[in-house]
Amino acid sequence: MQTINKISCHGYRGFQTKQEIILAHPNGRFGSGLTILVGPNGGGKSTIIEAFRRLSSVSNVSFTEGKRNKHAGDRVFIEVEFDASSGTLKTVDKGGSETEWVSTDNTPPPKISFLPSRRVFDPYFQTGKWSRDIYYQSSSKFTNRAEPINSFSHRLFNALDNYEQFNTVFKKIYGKELNWTIDQNDNSQYYVKVEKPGNVFHNSDGMGEGLVSLLFLVDAIYESNENEILVIDEPELSLHPQLQRRLMLALGDLAKDRQVLFATHSPEMVSIDAILNGMEVTRVVDEENGSKAYRLDDECRNVFKLLEGDLFNPHAFAYESIACLFAEDNLVITEGQEDVVFFNKMITDLNLDFSIPFWGFGAGGASKIKLIAKILHSLGFKNISAVYDGDKPEDAEEFNEIFPEYRSFVIPAEDIRDKLDREGNIIKKGLYDSKKRLKTTYYDCCRNLLYDINKQVTS
Repeated sequence: MQTINKISCHGYRGFQTKQEIILAHPNGRFGSGLTILVGPNGGGKSTIIEAFRRLSSVSNVSFTEGKRNKHAGDRVFIEVEFDASSGTLKTVDKGGSETEWVSTDNTPPPKISFLPSRRVFDPYFQTGKWSRDIYYQSSSKFTNRAEPINSFSHRLFNALDNYEQFNTVFKKIYGKELNWTIDQNDNSQYYVKVEKPGNVFHNSDGMGEGLVSLLFLVDAIYESNENEILVIDEPELSLHPQLQRRLMLALGDLAKDRQVLFATHSPEMVSIDAILNGMEVTRVVDEENGSKAYRLDDECRNVFKLLEGDLFNPHAFAYESIACLFAEDNLVITEGQEDVVFFNKMITDLNLDFSIPFWGFGAGGASKIKLIAKILHSLGFKNISAVYDGDKPEDAEEFNEIFPEYRSFVIPAEDIRDKLDREGNIIKKGLYDSKKRLKTTYYDCCRNLLYDINKQVTS
């Protein structure tokens, strides 16, 4: 089994400088062979995906003028490192489109099954059956991201021959059986016929985009083998969130013994269990000097492990917090979920006309803010702020020492709200009283605090 250690990209589209993507190695545990790419639109994720597509057919690859980065010397280099060898797909000449594959020990390029984000095909087609290898070799020649994959119909005939195996995977993701076949109309055109409840049928022209996309995804999964890497661009597109969750489970199971890489914008496609088992996460963003790749390092993996085992603050990496890994920069981390609620309430109470992007439902304690910041820092977030209670100035100072490029704030009270003992006595004075009213003595300083935070996150 030929596994890839890393791939680097230089000179292709937005990659002005050489950037590396470390790939996960399967170890038998759920999601251990998964590598996922996150980041905003236009950051460069799809370029990395396309780099894999180019590697899947190196004998028939050229890089046209518009796809070569002029600031990188007008040449493209896509390098792959294996366990004991390496290879590079590169343009032969500066300013030229033609390429060559150069490797140590005549190592061939990796075997790649590639699935683009636009997964559509003509609903009416002719007969024909293609093997997995022939189909993916044909798909690798497409150069237009929006081009329909009409050759997929040949895979449907193959799936019909393997109906039970195909539908087992389909049901695992879809959640229920799909009774389908291939029929022919009076114009001698073939189409997919799907049975609906009540003995009602509709053809492939009437299938929703989610169902069509799922056909492609199941086909990519059910005959996958350990000797290839499966690469998918945005597998979640057009799928209901529940289907996305089940798709993530299916891909995580698949990645127990093989490498799978995908780019995603969905928090449903991230698994903390998979991260703890070895899944690689890379955030790709567009910066001043082109696309940059930031990896979630092993130190951050230990942070996930620490926070994942916190029974008192299980919200720290709940859905809302994971979603923030897909956010734009300028997040604000608070100590707890009460802080997020009350700061948003404070903005309303003071009639301020802005909103502040708070991280999830809080870090689960002042000492954990720096742990969350460590994860965001490793993923390339440039502008992170932290807000501490007034009785935690030493934590704020430590935060500034660890992350000098970030900024901390301290509220002018011991806590966000009054904390009472069992007898109703105030043991911590807060900005809000026990009836959730902002104390008038704090109006001006809270308004100034929020203005300062907003100025920081919008800088």
